[in-house]
Amino acid sequence: MTFYSLVGALIFLGIGIVELAVINRSLYPSLRWRYEKAKTTQEQGISPKTIMLLVKIQSLVLMPILGLFLGDRMKSIFG
Repeated sequence: MTFYSLVGALIFLGIGIVELAVINRSLYPSLRWRYEKAKTTQEQGISPKTIMLLVKIQSLVLMPILGLFLGDRMKSIFG
């Protein structure tokens, strides 16, 4: 691991945390509301908790891993 890989992982982790905060603040309430409304007709589908779990995995695990792999490419762009 190089310095640029770690910097890339930290940058992408920051982007993932911001993404998670925005989705948690703006999208989750409407998902939850639709899910609760659809429970009355038994057509609720996938739960918002599952969707948020997938978003958390993507934001907090996959984004930093992607940044780790793309960090060396940033060296050639900025260095």
